[in-house]
Amino acid sequence: MRGWWLIPLLGVGLAQTTGGSLNDLAGLRGVLNAPGELHLVVPQITPWALRLREWRTAGATTFYIPQEEARKYCGSANVPIRVLPGSVKQPVGFIVGQGGSLEGIALRGLGLIYDPGWAENDHIALWMGLSGPRTGRTWVEGSWTGSLSARVEFQVTERYLGDPQSGSYLFNHVWNGQVQDVRAQGYDPYRIYNGETLSLVEGSGTVRGDCTLRSITTTVEVGVDTSRTGRYTGTLGNNHTFSFDPGTGTETFRSVEYAATCGWFGCGWRGYYIYDLQGRYRGSGSGTQCGWNWCTEASISPRLFEIRKTGEEVTARIRPWLERTVWQPQGTFPVEPGGFVRVNGTAYQIPGLEGYGRRPQGVGIEWMRGEPYVSYLAQASGIMGGEVYRGQVVDLQEYCTKMR
Repeated sequence: MRGWWLIPLLGVGLAQTTGGSLNDLAGLRGVLNAPGELHLVVPQITPWALRLREWRTAGATTFYIPQEEARKYCGSANVPIRVLPGSVKQPVGFIVGQGGSLEGIALRGLGLIYDPGWAENDHIALWMGLSGPRTGRTWVEGSWTGSLSARVEFQVTERYLGDPQSGSYLFNHVWNGQVQDVRAQGYDPYRIYNGETLSLVEGSGTVRGDCTLRSITTTVEVGVDTSRTGRYTGTLGNNHTFSFDPGTGTETFRSVEYAATCGWFGCGWRGYYIYDLQGRYRGSGSGTQCGWNWCTEASISPRLFEIRKTGEEVTARIRPWLERTVWQPQGTFPVEPGGFVRVNGTAYQIPGLEGYGRRPQGVGIEWMRGEPYVSYLAQASGIMGGEVYRGQVVDLQEYCTKMR
C-alpha cells in the first residue's frame, strides 16, 4: 500500500497483506473490532478518537501521545495513556493479536482523530423523510462518497368511491327523484314503477349507484266512461230506481222519462234518461210495445277510474365518497450537498443527509492486515518494545511523576 513508509525499511513485501481505504462507519467498526489490543498513536486525544475507543468491544485501547500533550492529562486521565518522547506527524494505529499471534491490523489517516463525515454504510438504498413545503418521502440510493439520487413522492389526499351502502326510503308524491346528494336518472314522477332499476347520478355526472322503485298507488273515481256502455234490460219508468252493474260495480240508478209516442190505444214507445244517485247522466233507454209485452232496455256507461301514485318506495344502493392518503411519485432527482433535493424548482432537505457532499477534505483512514508485517511495524515504531524508542515510551503516571 502506498504511504506505509516503514515496510521498505523492514525489507518485507506486501504479497500476503490485504487492505484498502475505509469509506463508511460500518466498515470502520468492523476493522476496529478485530481481536487484540488497539494502540492509537495520535498528536492529541480528540472526541472522535475517544468515540473510536467506545466502539471497541474486542479488546483494550491504549493512546500514545507526545510529551507536550501528555502534561494536560497528569492527574485527570481516565483512559490508558502512554507518552512518546517525540512528536506525532500523522495518526497511526495498530491492532496486534495477543499471545503468540503475529497477525494484526495497521491504520493510518486523519480519520483516527477527526470525524470523516461517513454514513453508516457507503451504499445507501432506503426510504428517508423529506422536509419542505409539502409532506413527502424519498427513496435514496447511491454512494455516500459518490453520488446519490432521490426518488421523491408527495403525500396527497384523493377521493374515491367506497362500497355501496343500502338504504330504504319512502317518499310522498310528488317526489323529485333525489336521494341524499344523488338523483335517479330518467325518473318520471307520473310513471307507475313496479321494481324497475334506475341509475343514481350526482350533479357532476358521476354514477354513484342505483335504486329500485316501487310506486304506492290508489284507485280514484274521476267521472263517467262514455267510451263504453253496459246493456240493461230490466224495468224502466219515470222516476224508477233500480240496481245494475255496468262493469265497474253495482250501482243504483234512476230512470226519468223524457218523451213518449202515444195514441188511442196507449203509448207504443217511451224514452228515458238514466242518472245515478249523484245526478250524473249515465245513459239512455227506451220502452216499446212488443206484442202483448212491454219491452225495455238501456245503455248505461260505467264509472271512470284512474290509478294515481301517492308515493314511492325506493331501495337505494349509494357508493359514498371517501378519502385516502396516497404517495404520488414526482420523479427522480440528484441529491445536492447538504442533503438537498430540488423538486419542480422547490428545495427540500432530506433529514440525516446534512453531511452529504460536505466531508472534510483529506480526512480518511487507510488500513492493512497482514502477518507478521503489522507486528513488525508496531515493534519498529517502538510501542511494542522495538529498538527505536526502547525505554523512552513510558506510562502517563511514570511520566507525570518525573515531571514533579
